[in-house]
Amino acid sequence: MSEVASAPQSATIAGTIDKASPVPFYYQLRQLLERAVADRVLAAGDQIPTEASLCERYDVSRTVVRQALSDLERTGLVTRLKGKGTFVAQPKVSEFVAQSLTSLHEDLSARGERLETKVLRLEAEPVSPHVAAMLQLPESEQIVLLERLRFLRSEPLVVTTAYMPYSICARILELDMSDRSLFETYEQELGLKLHRGSRAMEARAATTEIAHHLGVPEGSPILAFSGVTYLDDGRPVEYFIGLHRGDRSRFETELFRPSGAADLAAARAAHVAS
Repeated sequence: MSEVASAPQSATIAGTIDKASPVPFYYQLRQLLERAVADRVLAAGDQIPTEASLCERYDVSRTVVRQALSDLERTGLVTRLKGKGTFVAQPKVSEFVAQSLTSLHEDLSARGERLETKVLRLEAEPVSPHVAAMLQLPESEQIVLLERLRFLRSEPLVVTTAYMPYSICARILELDMSDRSLFETYEQELGLKLHRGSRAMEARAATTEIAHHLGVPEGSPILAFSGVTYLDDGRPVEYFIGLHRGDRSRFETELFRPSGAADLAAARAAHVAS
């Protein structure tokens, strides 16, 4: 990021934190900041107000502010630059690729490998503006959040976070997800039929939290693999983010050349729709 805008006044960010609400303070702050980005109150390249000013503006601790910013950084909405501050991330340039709709668990199982899993979080929570947009949900909806640390050959490989509509996936809260494929759970436990998905990849630097989970130095390169999975009736069932160790991960894809103008237009339309 060569140039950054000066930090806007925190008063331009609408909303307050409801101290009487059971919703965690950090999550309320995250929602306020996400809404400011979605409404373009904070544009790409704008600096987020400092931790100190957010603490003062919303009467919360630094721990609350740091958790909110850490969550936003994980989703790719903001970038934190040491010694400079936190900024709204610039949009990424995308290139369309095609591959089969399979999960990491299914891919590795097909090669005779076995993933080990540690569940970090499995809970219901209010949907944030960003996740609501990805899942095409009203902001009054709840979601099921599943965060897991996956190991391959006893070595940490990826931190995955899946956001699912509560109305469709509430049963997952009752399951032991330490040894289950989510795709298999959707189809075998919930009786859902998966149809298609959008996928995106980008490079990031490991945050303190992610570096700790993956066993790499803070700032190490990681590969962020994200996307939305859709059911056969067109409803999104999952928005996910997988943060992979850059020194242990490689993605492969099989591409095809559209046979005619109609196929090419359909492929481009699907990419734009995703």
